[in-house]
Amino acid sequence: MMEQPQPDRRGAEAVLNLQPSSSISIAYHPLFGPHDDLILLELDGKLLPDVLQQRITLRGQPDEDAVLCTGSKTYAVKFVGTSNSVLLIPPSDQPEFCENSLDSDGKDHDKQGVVSVIKVALGSMELVEVAPRLDKLKLLLSANPYRFGEEIEMDDLKRRIWRR
Repeated sequence: MMEQPQPDRRGAEAVLNLQPSSSISIAYHPLFGPHDDLILLELDGKLLPDVLQQRITLRGQPDEDAVLCTGSKTYAVKFVGTSNSVLLIPPSDQPEFCENSLDSDGKDHDKQGVVSVIKVALGSMELVEVAPRLDKLKLLLSANPYRFGEEIEMDDLKRRIWRR
């Protein structure tokens, strides 16, 4: 059985624990704004452990599309807009969003069971598996190609330098 929303909870937990056919009031948080540093990422469950354990990297130059890389796969990162309103509600254990719970009318949301929205997301980042782009690697390697016997020459040169 799902836990009933508690009146003193106003974060995302109150929404997550909402029972079917019930409702909860929402209001703009005093810190509501564009929050360009917050972007939703749609993620496959198989990738979640890599993300949570920081085993991924985002790569790409400003003039290229970004890619997300794991130890074994590469994903193109694309923004997908939505026509639905996606409201971002911080968890109640985030003090920077919970200390200031009065709205513009001076009403305390905690006592009213109101959850505060900090951003309306216009879409999310989507990951699509792609083949790794190896053209840069090929270019770097072709600039200094390996020649058979080069190792032996380098070892001989190092030995001569150390003997001096």
